[in-house]
Amino acid sequence: MFALCLLAQVGLLEPGLATALAASRATSSTAHAQTPRYEVVDLGVIQRIAADIVPGLSASGNIVIWRQEESQAFSPVLYEGGTQKFLPKPEGYRNSFAYSVNDRGNSVGWSNTTLNPVDSTSTVHATFFTRDRAVDLGTLGGLRSQAYAINNQGVIVGVSGLKDNKQCAFRYAEGKMICLNPLPKEIYSVAFDINSAGVVVGGFAMASTSAKPVEHAVLWRGDKPQDLGTLTGKGNSIAYAINNRDDVVGVSDLRSGETIFLYSHGKMTDLGIQGHAFAINDQRQIVGTLTPEERGHPRGFLWESGTLYDINTLIPADTYRIEAAYRINNRGQILCSGFGKGSMHSLLLNPID
Repeated sequence: MFALCLLAQVGLLEPGLATALAASRATSSTAHAQTPRYEVVDLGVIQRIAADIVPGLSASGNIVIWRQEESQAFSPVLYEGGTQKFLPKPEGYRNSFAYSVNDRGNSVGWSNTTLNPVDSTSTVHATFFTRDRAVDLGTLGGLRSQAYAINNQGVIVGVSGLKDNKQCAFRYAEGKMICLNPLPKEIYSVAFDINSAGVVVGGFAMASTSAKPVEHAVLWRGDKPQDLGTLTGKGNSIAYAINNRDDVVGVSDLRSGETIFLYSHGKMTDLGIQGHAFAINDQRQIVGTLTPEERGHPRGFLWESGTLYDINTLIPADTYRIEAAYRINNRGQILCSGFGKGSMHSLLLNPID
């Protein structure tokens, strides 16, 4: 299921590279490394809420996750320089979640007004968090909005409802939220990531001859949107993340199902991975989650230079079962969730030099 559809859960419509891609149906490494590549830092128990609620990691190593309080409400938590701090919520809201954090320690996400964080009747607004305040970013006329990413320049992107009950991808800067320019025949859109240069990626939907709209990955550069298409010229695609080299990762339809793509230098390439790609860094390392086999568990993955790794093989054995890898920065740090000690934990993987 593409992320545009996932938005319905919260009430919205919701030269060296060529060599690596020559074997883009990634060779897989599943045996445990004799020497682990990463040390594991346990950030504590984390609750599963919804498929599109994920933690954030900045280039400098700042982290945002969420914690449930004694009141059963959820609050964002900022990890910065070895310390952790609960972030405030906007007045009148019960829960807050932060998805993305920058090197200044500012983060974005959303807040809702009922105790149930996925209550379809709740008011949900995009929220900007600093260490000591929370700002309700409002909407573009609709009832709901969500912020998905913030860059080091403080530019925020996400999705907002409109007065006509449609939705659009938004850009928020200098105190103003605006819709990103639409593509022809666009019905609705969403923005999931923004890089340091302000290039934005996400998805848009357009009418089709079938009952369901067709969804395509999209890239906005300045005021100009670009339809990234699909791997086969048919079906759906969605872009989830972009690095500072304008490489994009996402998911596209194939006859065999959904597959992860890498879009670079104007070309979309199938990486041969069934799952969900969450992030890409400037070294073109990609992390995400592998689709579980029958009766199996999802597994976090790392893709680099044409090789696919189950992240569980890169950490000390018999510690945690990594089920999802959400973020990777240019330091090579990976923010994951993994099962261990009877609970799901938020985990930071630090490369071992």
